[in-house]
Amino acid sequence: MAERSRKLSVSLAPAAQATLHEIWKWNAERYGVEHADHYLAFLRLTAYRLADEDFAGKPVPTRANLHYLIIKRRRRGHGHVAIYRFTADVIEVLDFFHTAQDWQSKLVDEE
Repeated sequence: MAERSRKLSVSLAPAAQATLHEIWKWNAERYGVEHADHYLAFLRLTAYRLADEDFAGKPVPTRANLHYLIIKRRRRGHGHVAIYRFTADVIEVLDFFHTAQDWQSKLVDEE
C-alpha cells in the first residue's frame, strides 16, 4: 500500500482576512447578517478544503508561483476567486476577488 502524503494546512493572509471582512459587510448591508454569515462560512470552508489532497485550483497563467480557485454557490452567477500559494506544508490564501473583477490585472498591479 502506498504511503499517504502529509496533509497540508491552510492559512489566511492578513489581506485575505480583510477582504473577507469587506465581503461580509457588503453582504450584510444588502442581504442581512444571516446571509453574510452563511456566505462567509461557505467561502472559508471552501478555502480550507484546499488542504484536501484531491481538491486544488489551477495555476495563475501570469504568476507561476500562484494558484487560484473559483468559489461559487451555483454554477451560474458570480462568486469569488481565492488566490493562494504553497509554502512548505502550508497553503497560504493571499486574497479573495469577486469573479466580476479583473483579478489577474490586480495581481500584476500588486507585484
